[in-house]
Formats: sequence, C-alpha cells, structure tokens
Amino acid sequence: MPFRWGPHPPVGIPRVETALVRQALRWRASPVGFFIVDAQGRGRILGEAELRYLRRLVEGELPRVVGGEDSPYLARLWTVLSILRDAPFDFGREFDRVAAIFVSGSERRRGIKFQLSKTTIRLFKAVKSCLRARRTGTKDPLRDDDAVCFLSSASVHEIAAKKLAEKTRCGIFTIMHDLIPIDFPHFVGPHHARGFVRNTAWQLENSDLLVCVSKYTADRVRCHARASNPDRVPEVAVASPGAFLKEGLADRQMCPERQNPARKFVLYCSTIEIRKNHILLLKVWHRLLPVLGDRLPTLVFCGRWGWMYDELVAFMDANPQLRDHVQFRSNLSDRQLAELYRDAEFSVYPSAVEGWGLGAAECLDFGLPVLISDAPSLTEATQGLMPTLPAHDVEAWCAAVAKACTDPSWLAELRATIASRYRPIRERDFFATIVGHVAALDSGDPGPMIRRPQRQATRVSSRPGELMAEQPAFRRAEP
Repeated sequence: MPFRWGPHPPVGIPRVETALVRQALRWRASPVGFFIVDAQGRGRILGEAELRYLRRLVEGELPRVVGGEDSPYLARLWTVLSILRDAPFDFGREFDRVAAIFVSGSERRRGIKFQLSKTTIRLFKAVKSCLRARRTGTKDPLRDDDAVCFLSSASVHEIAAKKLAEKTRCGIFTIMHDLIPIDFPHFVGPHHARGFVRNTAWQLENSDLLVCVSKYTADRVRCHARASNPDRVPEVAVASPGAFLKEGLADRQMCPERQNPARKFVLYCSTIEIRKNHILLLKVWHRLLPVLGDRLPTLVFCGRWGWMYDELVAFMDANPQLRDHVQFRSNLSDRQLAELYRDAEFSVYPSAVEGWGLGAAECLDFGLPVLISDAPSLTEATQGLMPTLPAHDVEAWCAAVAKACTDPSWLAELRATIASRYRPIRERDFFATIVGHVAALDSGDPGPMIRRPQRQATRVSSRPGELMAEQPAFRRAEP
C-alpha cells in the first residue's frame, strides 16, 4: 500500500488506500497490527522502526518527490536517493517511475534522461536490498487460521503472481476499485489486462469479502463472480471512499488568494490516458475557440501521463492554435492541486468509464461545479447533483461548456446546489464503514453467499504499509 507507492502525493487508488491506513493508525482504541507482503508472496509483521516510518509517510511528514523544477539534475537525483536510503523497505516500481519523472523532468516517461534516471534508481534499490539485513522468525499472518487479513491491490498482485503451492489459511478481504480491464480491455495495455484478470481470479477464489468503492462496481463484481464460479461467490459490500484531499489539507497552510485571478481556466484532474477521454475536450475547445474567443477559459489537464495517449498528442500537433489554450500540469503537491480546485471556473470529467470517480468527488469537496459523463459511478461520486452528458457526444459537451463559460448564473446555481446538498464522505466514515462490513463478516452472518465459522480471534491486514487493527468488534484485527 503506501510502502509500495512511496513518498509522493498519492492520487487515485493510492490516495484511497493511504487514507485507509492513516485512519487505522489513528484508531487508538484498537491495537492495529500491520504486515508487508514480500516479493515471494509471504507476509511479515512490521517492526517498530517500520511502523514509525509508515506513520510519517501517511501523514505527509516525509520529503516527497515533487516540485524542484529549478534544482539541478544531480540535486534532484540526490533527493530521491536520500529518500530511498532512509526508507526501511523497498518501494514498488511505480515509485521508480514517478521518481524518474521528478529527476529527469520527462512527464511522459520517455527519453534517454528518463530511462537513465529510472535505471540509476533501480540499481540503487538493488544494492540497498542486497546489503539490508534480513528479518527472520516473524509470524506470517497469511498462514494464521485465526486471522482475517486485508490485502491491498499491490498485495494481491504479489501473491497471485507467485502461484504459491501453499494456500493462505487466513480469512481475506480486499477493496475492489473497478473491473475496467476485464469489462473494457481496449482501455488498457494487454500486459496489464492479463495481470488484472489473474489477480481478480485469485481474489474471487480466496476472498471472503470484497469491498467495492461504488454500487456500480459492486454490481459488476457480483455479475463477474457468478459467471466465473457460481459455487464460490464472496460476500460483496460497498464503501464509497469520498475524496480526502481537502480534508488532508485542513491543517496545512494554503495560499489564501487566487493565483493570477485574471486568467480563467477549466480543470480536468485525472491520469492522462485513453479511458479518461481527454480527446473529447480537445475537440470541444477546438470548436469553441473561434466561437467564444477570449471568453473561452484555458483548459488545464492536471495529472500524470499514463498510456495510450497518442491520439491526444497527434491532435495537439495537428492543431497548434490550441497550444495557448490548453495546459498540461504534472508533478504537483497536494497544496498546488487544492489551489487549482479552488481557483478554477468549473471542472469537466468526461471519462468513458470509472470505478468511482475520485476527481469528480474532489471537485464537489471544494465547491467546484463539474460537468460529468454518463459513466454510472460518476453520478454516484457527485451524488446526482451535477450536469451529466453522454461521454462521446461532442455536440452536447460543446453546448454545456459554452453555457458554463457564458452563463455565470448557471454556475452560481450549481455552486449553491453543492453548498446546500452535497454531503462529503470523511476518511473516518469510510474507514468505519469498512470496519462494519468486516465485523459483520466475523459475526458469522456475512449473508447468503458464503459463511465462515465464527472466530475466536481476527486480524485485518495489508501490504507494504497494510493495516492491522484490534477492536471489540474484531477482537483482533490487522488491516
């Protein structure tokens, strides 16, 4: 979980999982234990030094690979190597890529400088791993019959990929963020799709409880589980994660004034990849520019570059007039991202499909109106309060964006709707909902799908930075 992602501003799934760990660590009434799943798919209880580091990591108290644009290359590389040196464990490969972007300044993860930076980081990790003393003799909670372990998506990947001969003996629950690589494989690379299919099959075979982030995802998971193996369907529950960015910044200083208030902009915050449908917005801005002229705000794409974005790059190259009206922003701190949400005129979220829609929920947390696509989970994330448009209807998006740009009273009405009707989901509420689902599972009455014997002890756990909690409802828990 957070150990895998490392100290960089979490987005998407990492932000949700980091919030879960943070709340477990703050849960003082319950003895919460944590364990890590290693590269061999085995569990190991975290030591005290690792726990102290984990607390600082999820509370944002460690140096992060963000900013530093004006620093020399070697200074940025030294920052990354220092972070790796001080960590009591190895971060996952995604940290290598994000850190290489930070060092090289290559946002699209391409070029010799990026590859050289990533190789240097991985060589440093390999040397450090060889020199690190190995801990032995710690109990593996995955082999504990009396444990109920929480596994993050990273942990599931490690275990499923190893195809271990010895099965886990603990009870297991996981969070299902979506089934997009199964339902819409054309939105992801074939390698990622194959791994996702394997990991999902392992979850369905071994989990007692699948906690889904939306009702839409829960419906898809139930349907897929019944089709895969109708004799072994795990219990499926829903815990909507909210947004968490604004809540996490509540006690941190933000710039009180809008930055460059004369420069109006529209925000789309998401990973830049084919599924997120950025190309539709480029077509909308291309059509509206000669119509609205100076009344058309700058379109700001905020997010890391993902995959399959060649069409977007080709469209920008074929229409150079858009370059003064479209910006790409990456490698931002949480504070910088929050200021974008605060300062934008409105937001757009035309994603073709989502498991939840974290960026859309973040908009409403900041009182920012957002035009969303008709992906069902986006309506859930925005609580049915925002205008909804067909994901691929360019004409409809042109009309809605034009109205938002020229009708301030409409935007004011949307802001008033958010202020009066939107109900944020706090980190603590999200965590409490999951605790309730696990407690119901441990009570011996998880529902009609599957029943496990009542346990004398329970443990809830996760991966690098996975959580383990204890409370009366759990008796012993290690998220």
